[in-house]
Amino acid sequence: MRMAVAAALTLIFSAHAAQAQSSADWDKIVAAAKAEGAVTLYTGLPGNPSNDKIAAAFEAKYAIRVNVLGLRASELRERIRTEYVAGRTLGDVSNTSPNQTRQFAEEDGTVEAFGPLPSLGRIRPDIAALWAARDVHVPIFGLYYAVLANTRLAPDPPQTYADLTDSKWKGKILADDFRPTGGGHSFFSTTYVAFGRGYHEKLYANSVTFTRDQRESERRVARGEFALCLPFLLTDYPSLQGLPVKAVVLAEGVSLTPYSAGLIKKAPHPNAARLLMDFMLSDEAQAIYAGQGLIPVVAGLNDKLPPVLQPFGNAKVLGTSAWENEAMTYKAANEIYK
Repeated sequence: MRMAVAAALTLIFSAHAAQAQSSADWDKIVAAAKAEGAVTLYTGLPGNPSNDKIAAAFEAKYAIRVNVLGLRASELRERIRTEYVAGRTLGDVSNTSPNQTRQFAEEDGTVEAFGPLPSLGRIRPDIAALWAARDVHVPIFGLYYAVLANTRLAPDPPQTYADLTDSKWKGKILADDFRPTGGGHSFFSTTYVAFGRGYHEKLYANSVTFTRDQRESERRVARGEFALCLPFLLTDYPSLQGLPVKAVVLAEGVSLTPYSAGLIKKAPHPNAARLLMDFMLSDEAQAIYAGQGLIPVVAGLNDKLPPVLQPFGNAKVLGTSAWENEAMTYKAANEIYK
């Protein structure tokens, strides 16, 4: 018994020592970050108010200046790659889709492992279950995709993904194009993996109309040009209040695109970069994202979403498009939707 007690005490003391060491190591990173004095964030969500709000909150807390540059996905990749090749890296943190971050890591070699962050354990289990390549990116917020229905043309909207293949919706569905990069392909990839090729062959038979203007497609459904729009980005729902439309989360769940943060290789401010990435998972930062309709990746902040989005904050997640499946799903999308 004495040996067992001694062993237990040894484990407790070891755990406390490791925790103390970890805390001390992080304190050194915080001190080094403050010495660096600045950090540059490259975000693939240009124009979103959350960018400047996060920057202001971080500066207020740590007295570290945040420079924000918003870029479209293709521009973001080219910017990071060009700087890296030229040996003049200016960015510290990238904020984009996890698939693009994995592309940076696997194809370009322009992001690197960021190491331990104290807040990683706060990520919701349902988000963490979809989180691959954990060493090179961390989920920051989620984009949830549902279906938008015109309440006059679709008073009894689809309730399941299978319902979308019902012939009564033939010619009445407007969709973000499934074939190129974007929300449409994220929807395609998620449902292709979940339900198989046959599902999309049936959906194709319903003469889906493609568009590349996602925001305008929501208005077209509101005007009655189409009965349904998919995938519908729930973040946009507050701006559609008062129009004859309704957001519908299908029974199997939403398709999810989690935006993630990555540490740019050869970042000039690596410690400030890690501190910013950790801050993005704090309640303060997550509440800022939620206020802009971006789904928090930590629990307990659903009430920070706009009221109209709160019923969807804890929606079941069907899945997400995975980097490992991209070659297969892009090929399939172009074969099926000719």
